[in-house]
Amino acid sequence: MPELILRRNAAGALLCYVAKRDLEAAVLSVEHDAEDRWGGTLSLANGERFFIEPRGSRPVLPVTLRANKV
Repeated sequence: MPELILRRNAAGALLCYVAKRDLEAAVLSVEHDAEDRWGGTLSLANGERFFIEPRGSRPVLPVTLRANKV
């Protein structure tokens, strides 16, 4: 289970850093992206996809979360 560090850049785009792989990529989509539900499948600009267990609200960024590779 990789750990993902999610943050926003200066332009407001959501970025994902994959720990232990020294990989940072833009997040193209989040399956559930609402105020009351956030998470699910994250699609990255490099083609990789990760699953984060949906949460009851959007996380305060930056945040480190465990994910499964899809």
